[in-house]
Amino acid sequence: MRLRWIDALKGIGIILVVFAHHSLPVGLDTYIFSFHMPLFFFISGFLFDFGKYAGSAADFVRGRFRSLIVPYFAFAVLTCLFYFLVDTGFQPGVTNIEFFEATALYGIYSILYALGPLVSYNPPLWFLTCLFVTELLFYGLAKNYYKKPGKLIFWLTAAGVIGYLYSVYIPFRLPWNADVALSAVVFYGAGNRFRKFTEPEKESGSGFNPEVDSVMEPGSRFRKGFARAERFFPGIFIFLNLLYLAYLLEFPASDKVNMNVLKYGGFFSYYFFAFSGTFAFVYLSKKIGSSKILEYYGRNSLIVLALHFPIKDILTKLAVLSFGVELEYFYYNTAFALSLTVLNLLLLIPVIFLINNYFPFLLGKKRASAKLEGFKARFRRTVN
Repeated sequence: MRLRWIDALKGIGIILVVFAHHSLPVGLDTYIFSFHMPLFFFISGFLFDFGKYAGSAADFVRGRFRSLIVPYFAFAVLTCLFYFLVDTGFQPGVTNIEFFEATALYGIYSILYALGPLVSYNPPLWFLTCLFVTELLFYGLAKNYYKKPGKLIFWLTAAGVIGYLYSVYIPFRLPWNADVALSAVVFYGAGNRFRKFTEPEKESGSGFNPEVDSVMEPGSRFRKGFARAERFFPGIFIFLNLLYLAYLLEFPASDKVNMNVLKYGGFFSYYFFAFSGTFAFVYLSKKIGSSKILEYYGRNSLIVLALHFPIKDILTKLAVLSFGVELEYFYYNTAFALSLTVLNLLLLIPVIFLINNYFPFLLGKKRASAKLEGFKARFRRTVN
C-alpha cells in the first residue's frame, strides 16, 4: 500500500530540487542544499523492505539496476542528444556546455563514469547512480546486521566517517558516485530505521529477532519512549530549521553543502543540518497527510529529476533569445526563480504523461502501457 504522505514528501523534495537549481539568494540556496538530497536518500531507505529481497541478492540487484541504472543511461543519452542538436543545429554555442567541447570518446567515458560534474549538461542524473551504489551498500550491511541494530548503526556511522574523510583527503572521484554513497548510506539507513520505529507492521517478512533485537520490538520500552518523545519532534525540528534559515538570510554563508561534488563543510554541522532539515519536512509532510499536487510530482519525481534541467535551460534561453532579457539582472531573485520553477513543473506535465503512457522503458519498466500497445495496433492498421 502506498503511503500518501511519502508521495507528498517526495513531491516537496523534488520541487525543492528544481527550485534550488535556479539562482537563489545565497542564504536560501545554502539552506536548501543542506538537506534536500539527504532527504531523498532518507525516503529511499524508508521505502526499502529488506524482507522482500532477503532471500535473493540477485533479484535485488536486477530490480535496482532496472529502476535506476536503465533510466540513468536512457535520460543521459536522450538529453545529450537534445543538447547536441540544439548546440549544432539551432544555434551553435547556445548551450555553452564544456561537455561538447571534448572528444566523442571522452563524452562516452563521462557518461559511463556517471559523475554529475562530468555529465555537465544534466548533472542531476548523478543521484541515480549514487542511489544504486548506496542501496547495494546498505543491502550488504543488512545481509549481515539487519537483526543486529547496534552493529548496523555502528557500520553506518563508520561509512559516514570514511565518506567524510574521503571527501577531505582523497583527490580523485570514484565511478558512479560511490564516494558520495559512503555518506548517503547514513541517511538511507536512518530512513530505514525510522520506519522500523514508526511503522514496523508494514514490513513484509523482515520482522525482528526476539532474542537479539528485543529492544526494537513493538511494545518495547524503547519504542514506547520513542513514541512519547516523537510528539515533540515536529515543533523542535521546524523551530530549528526556521532559526537556521533566519540566520542564513541574515548572515549568508557561501560555502554550501553539495553532495554531488563532495562538499560537506564541517562533519558534525553537515549531519546535524541534514538530519534537522530532513526530519522537519518528514513531520511537516505527515501533518499535511495528502496533497494531490505534491503526490503527483512525488510519484513522478524520477522524470522531474531527469528532465527539469533541460527544461530550465529552455526557459532561460528563450528569455534571452526571444525577449532580450539579461538574466544577470534576475540572479539571486527568489520571485524570478519561483516563477521559473512553476513554469518548469507545468511544462513537465505533458512530458510525464507521454513517458508514463508511451515510453515507460525510459523508466526501466518491463512492459509497455495499454495505451502504447493500442497506439502500436492503430499504427499497424494504418500502415496495412
